[in-house]
Amino acid sequence: MSDKSRDSEIRVKVKDAIELITEIFQAKACSDDEAKTIAERLCGSNLKGHDSHGIVRVPRYVEWMERDWVFPNIEAELVIDAGALACLDAKQGFGQVAGERAVDEGIVRARKHGVSVVGLKNSGHLGRIGDWAERAADAGYVSFHFVNVRGSLLVAPFGGTDRRGSTSPLAIGIPSKGKEHIILDMATSTVAEGKVMVAQKGGKPLPQGALIDSSGNLTINPEVMYGKISDDEVPDSENGSGAITAFGLHKGSGINFMMEMLGGALTGSGVCAGIDDKEKRKFANGMLSIYISVEKMVDLDYFSKEVQSYADFVRASPASDKNGKVLIPGDKEIITNNDRLANGLPVAPIVWENIKQTAQKLEIPNLDRFEKAIV
Repeated sequence: MSDKSRDSEIRVKVKDAIELITEIFQAKACSDDEAKTIAERLCGSNLKGHDSHGIVRVPRYVEWMERDWVFPNIEAELVIDAGALACLDAKQGFGQVAGERAVDEGIVRARKHGVSVVGLKNSGHLGRIGDWAERAADAGYVSFHFVNVRGSLLVAPFGGTDRRGSTSPLAIGIPSKGKEHIILDMATSTVAEGKVMVAQKGGKPLPQGALIDSSGNLTINPEVMYGKISDDEVPDSENGSGAITAFGLHKGSGINFMMEMLGGALTGSGVCAGIDDKEKRKFANGMLSIYISVEKMVDLDYFSKEVQSYADFVRASPASDKNGKVLIPGDKEIITNNDRLANGLPVAPIVWENIKQTAQKLEIPNLDRFEKAIV
């Protein structure tokens, strides 16, 4: 594939992408419901502009299944049941399914107690963490989600040059009555690892200083994460010697550290790595979530009015860019979602080709549908 075509962009119809990706996971023994949930969640990440957690991960998920890092059709088990407090063991099942179960558990308990705390351990990749804040907000609950990635060393601590942490995402959701919810969804690294993977596959370039090489030099070259790979290879971070930087210098690095304490140690899922480890820990997400019932805390109409008033106040700030405007958390995702629903998912051609190659290996029929799915 030429550099010109590699760096171009195609648009893929959302409905077709969901259908094709569903068939891929059905071919890997996922139930129909599970396969569709995975496909919808991955495409949903692209719809919201979080391409790092979207369909680019399909080949990697399939590879993880073949390595026994994630298993199909696993039902998360309730291992702690203590009133407002609960913990679920996903047992290396798909995070898209376990995440829904954990959020629903938190909602039920917060409805009864006013607040709940739910741990989720040993989960397959949970995808876009903002999904879980949105799910709670749909039910009228404020929520906080602290996530770590056991067995994933990708991020250098502030002042360091090698990998000592995971990307450790954080999401906070605020329900907004009659309006779009306010959702903060972010990695505590400068970029999510998936964004490095997207850049490696010819997608959006990384921001300056997103990566650091083993000599301590800041860079945006994905090769420091994956080494040199061919277009048909699945990027493997084990092959690189560099790291992703933490956002916000020492402040972001401190938050990144605390995510390991909350999402990893406190849930029982385990931190990303330890000083005495003799071998790499098995990949899993841990997530600690807190749910608060708005109506049991404060008058719902008052809350909604205050939220909207402050949101409008912040948006009304004169923009520093004369062609831009001030956004609050979640605004960009809403704008992106509306565009992509209408015009398709923007994807680097090599990403769509890699997904097609995965389908071909699994003997998915009528591969010409991949071409037909392009807008």
